[in-house]
Amino acid sequence: MPRLEVLENKKLVLKNILRKELKNMGLEMLDEEVNKFDFLLNKLAVQKFGPLVMKSSGIKISDGGVVMMDYDLLIQAHNYQQFKSAFESIDRLEIPNCIYVHFEGSPEDIQFAHSKLDLHFYENDIQQTGEVYSIIIEDSHQHTVVDIFKPVKIL
Repeated sequence: MPRLEVLENKKLVLKNILRKELKNMGLEMLDEEVNKFDFLLNKLAVQKFGPLVMKSSGIKISDGGVVMMDYDLLIQAHNYQQFKSAFESIDRLEIPNCIYVHFEGSPEDIQFAHSKLDLHFYENDIQQTGEVYSIIIEDSHQHTVVDIFKPVKIL
């Protein structure tokens, strides 16, 4: 298995974005919401380019112990301006000062990439913003390819 290389000072740049916001979402509902988003994009004949980008942030734990998060589903589209009524549209999004890792492997091993990033933040005394941008290049039951960007908190 290849080594996970952590890189600093990476910048994530997205253009012509359609965004769907998911608030207080349990992880068990995320796949269903991603499938709904993809279905709607296809139904509307959105001319997508690039992979799906998921931004996660805002971890909350309910009184019952259920973990909830806020997610943004982001896709770049050539004809994005046509869909302002269905989605929020963003011309350009730049996320500078990120710590980055590329992961390829079994989906159940992706936690190692997140752990490696967290360890890098800890060992180098760097603070995170709490946001994670996951660029899902390939996703199947057997193999996953994801680029993970975690922004650095600027003090």
